[in-house]
Amino acid sequence: MIPALGFDFFALFGLSPADLAFFAATIVAAAVLRAFSGFGFALAAMPLLVLVIEPARAVVLCALLSLVAGLRTLRRSVAESDRGLLKPLLIGSLIGTPVGVALLDLLPADATKLLIGVGVLGSALLLWRTGVMAGAGRGLALPVGLSAGLMGGALAIPGPPIVVFLLGTEPDARRARATLMAFFNLTSVMSLAGYTVTGKIDEISPAQFALALPCLLFGDWLGFRLFERFGSAHHRAISLLVLALIGVTATVNAVI
Repeated sequence: MIPALGFDFFALFGLSPADLAFFAATIVAAAVLRAFSGFGFALAAMPLLVLVIEPARAVVLCALLSLVAGLRTLRRSVAESDRGLLKPLLIGSLIGTPVGVALLDLLPADATKLLIGVGVLGSALLLWRTGVMAGAGRGLALPVGLSAGLMGGALAIPGPPIVVFLLGTEPDARRARATLMAFFNLTSVMSLAGYTVTGKIDEISPAQFALALPCLLFGDWLGFRLFERFGSAHHRAISLLVLALIGVTATVNAVI
């Protein structure tokens, strides 16, 4: 409470002081991982945000923040991406996203949290064991895009199937990162369109978005600089380690 102003500052965000700090730190960390690895912003943010805000609100907030972050790098990421893979991935996602958006209303909050945690952790473990198989499975781009669209619409994390697919088929770190970023940038538009049509866009808290935006921009700036310095040598190992930690945290919190 701020006596001079006569209102509770933290009530404006609907969060306690500790939860507010956790919320801000999560946005920064997810933005850093997105810029460093190319992984979707929501892939890192969702498993942690659902610990302090409602899953439905976190889904829409992540989609909006993903769009904001993506607009800054869209042209560059598309130019550097593997367009032969990007096109069928986007077509598949276009088909799957509306179905996923419809599923959002049917998933209980606890089930949503568990699915997010298991999806993130499973992706990290699978990639760690399989490594990179250059050129393998390129014909699977369309069904992979479809499954990503389903997960993106329902959980705001299209990342698991796309990350497994691209990091398993594309040995060049810069191209894999650019293709991931281009895909997530463009599919965030699809998801937001679906949330707008269904009225779920109203789930966003303007105060939480206002707090998240500067955190997002700072994390994005930091992540790009870390990639330029360390990305080529450590891109894969660091990204998978962070994903695994997030997946474990989210899964444990979903079942206790």
